[in-house]
Amino acid sequence: MKKLLLTICSSLFCVLSYAQTEHLTFKGLPIDGSKQEFVKELQSQGYENAPEMGADDVLSGTFIGRDCYVVIVGTPITNTVWKVGILFKLKYDNWSSIKRAYDGLVDVYTKKYGAPFLDKKEFKLPYKEGDGHELYALKSDRCVYSTSFACTKNGVNVGYVAISMTTNCNIIIEYEDDINSDLLTKERANEI
Repeated sequence: MKKLLLTICSSLFCVLSYAQTEHLTFKGLPIDGSKQEFVKELQSQGYENAPEMGADDVLSGTFIGRDCYVVIVGTPITNTVWKVGILFKLKYDNWSSIKRAYDGLVDVYTKKYGAPFLDKKEFKLPYKEGDGHELYALKSDRCVYSTSFACTKNGVNVGYVAISMTTNCNIIIEYEDDINSDLLTKERANEI
């Protein structure tokens, strides 16, 4: 009996240890470590500084065949990467185009991560889909299109990916690592 209990405890410890060390990845890179090192790794993959964005943690390149900016976000104290955002440069000038692009991305991510846990598509009065004013509603922050996926590795949640339309008529994808999101919370709490 003691042997069985010891085996179960050891197995549980291994699973918990594994769960605490797995990170969400972006372009094959774990979302972890210093922001500067993460930037260097992306630069080695062909991403370049984006001086027009005015920050050293914003890069320019392509993601899934589309021109984009990649924003690397670090925690306030240790500067550990916890989030990566991809802002596609294309600004859409009609509703059908942005909706088609958005739905296409949601389909791709659904195939990779499974059904989203949040799929919010709504217009605020007086707007509604089909009224011909959808793009104006989006620009006026009267339209929300946002889809979020839970990312798991070996049954353990490692982070989230969210796809959203912006009020500038772009599409953004955000990768958020679970472990380093917790670190962000702790570091913010230390500042209070």
